[in-house]
Amino acid sequence: MKLSSGTKLSLSYIRSVCNNENGAVLVIGLMFLAILGLLGSTAVVMTTTDMQIGANYKTSVQALNASEAGYEEARARLKGQASEANYTGDPAASPNPWWSAYILTSSSFQLSDDPNYDGNYTNYIPTAADHTNTSVAANSLQSDISYMAKIRHKREFDAEEAGHTVATPHYYDGDGVTTTNSQASPGNIIYYGYGDPTQPTTLVQFTGGSVAGARPLEIITAYGKTDPDGSAFKTTEIEVVRPSPPPITSALYGKDTMTINGGSGYISGEDNCGVGASVPPIYVLNPSPPPSKVVENPAPTYAGTPASAVEGSTNVDISSYVSSLNASATITITSDQNGTSYGTSTDFVTCYSDTSDPNNVNGLSLRNVTGYGLLLVEGDLILAGGFDWNGIVLVTGTLTFNGGGSGVNILGAVLANQTVDINGGLDIRYDSCMIEDAVNGQTLETISWSDTPI
Repeated sequence: MKLSSGTKLSLSYIRSVCNNENGAVLVIGLMFLAILGLLGSTAVVMTTTDMQIGANYKTSVQALNASEAGYEEARARLKGQASEANYTGDPAASPNPWWSAYILTSSSFQLSDDPNYDGNYTNYIPTAADHTNTSVAANSLQSDISYMAKIRHKREFDAEEAGHTVATPHYYDGDGVTTTNSQASPGNIIYYGYGDPTQPTTLVQFTGGSVAGARPLEIITAYGKTDPDGSAFKTTEIEVVRPSPPPITSALYGKDTMTINGGSGYISGEDNCGVGASVPPIYVLNPSPPPSKVVENPAPTYAGTPASAVEGSTNVDISSYVSSLNASATITITSDQNGTSYGTSTDFVTCYSDTSDPNNVNGLSLRNVTGYGLLLVEGDLILAGGFDWNGIVLVTGTLTFNGGGSGVNILGAVLANQTVDINGGLDIRYDSCMIEDAVNGQTLETISWSDTPI
């Protein structure tokens, strides 16, 4: 401080200066302004951070939703047959281990966007006109969501990546090879079906051997991104499989006593479409013979391997199959039918009837009915003259055949949980193609699911 001329620096003078409060309000006000400024800056920073977190979460959810839409489209387009325009499954007559296919919502996607792209695979981009197309083009059924989905068969290497070893198996290794596989040499396709001979009626993942009704497990990897900038990516991977039919032991399967009245019928276990191996015409559950559970008054005409009725211990859980498949029913039958048609030769359907709701005291009766697909009946079923079915008939109760008229004619397979009584004319023929077509239209079952940010 500069003192004016003549001013003496004394203790009393210093005290007077220190006790002077002039300007204190200004200082305090400036301090408050500084504090308010600091609080405001902090609030702005926190708000901006929250907005960024919210925006990141939003884009992450959008990307996840896009990836989920991708695998749902892929799963839907794996249904059906190679002859259908939108089918994206393996078009080969026998599963190709190196098959893969992509679904793209935009031609801006490149296969190099797939971090696991492998040029050894077919890498098809199926179109309605060409299921083996390899030119990059948008082939999705929708364009307002941004995703790329890849489909391929599950291989032994995939199971090993998930932890499969000889000591901790993830599948039944029936090909006799236990060496470790690699991405370049991923091993055999893993199928889903009745491939474990020690559990002939249990669905398992397996390799090795040709098993009727077995299907490759499919891996769908969907990459979703936000649009238009693609600032967030999300990948979802699921394993799916077509539903398998119940184990087919014969053209006609039953439990308890099967009574055949009249010899005018024909029951054949020879594959009507010439693809599968021949089976017995009739199989009846009888784990502790004798006495015989097949009563023939007299026997109908048989064909198959052997060309006679067989009794054995294979216990097919028909009730569980009906329970697992009825959710995908496209038609519900609530009363007796006469003169009705269900499905066509190009459009197989799933019909379901619970005879206790409404209560059909004598079970469901079908006469002069034509159908294609799955017929699932909880309770008793009576089939009368003019019944023609192509596919699979599953009955949890008693099945009675009352032929008459043009008889009962079935191509595929019939399984009943209880007694099967046969009265009058009938023609039942095992047909693996009809069985295949009956289950092809079913929604694919999800075996596993995971999502991971890229």
